[in-house]
Amino acid sequence: MKDKARMIPAEPVGQVVARGEAELGFQQVSELKAISGIDLVGILPVEVEEVTLFSAGLVTAAKAAQAGQQLIDFLASPEAAAAINGTGLEAAHSTRN
Repeated sequence: MKDKARMIPAEPVGQVVARGEAELGFQQVSELKAISGIDLVGILPVEVEEVTLFSAGLVTAAKAAQAGQQLIDFLASPEAAAAINGTGLEAAHSTRN
């Protein structure tokens, strides 16, 4: 398999698979979901996955600090989890089975 594997640095891997230039590709679920012509067959097991964490913050002199903090609080809330999970990302309040 090593001789057939390659990195795809310039475009989403799913597009390469959709065009038929590869039979199998690995990429973040959130990026694969937006590509038509491919089947998402599953996520990698926890033992081998690489997690990308996103974080948010406000600059000290933010002009709309209160609104910014409210947005951050909402995005971190259980109420936002369904919408976040629907994009292929995993909300902080989610649990994977």
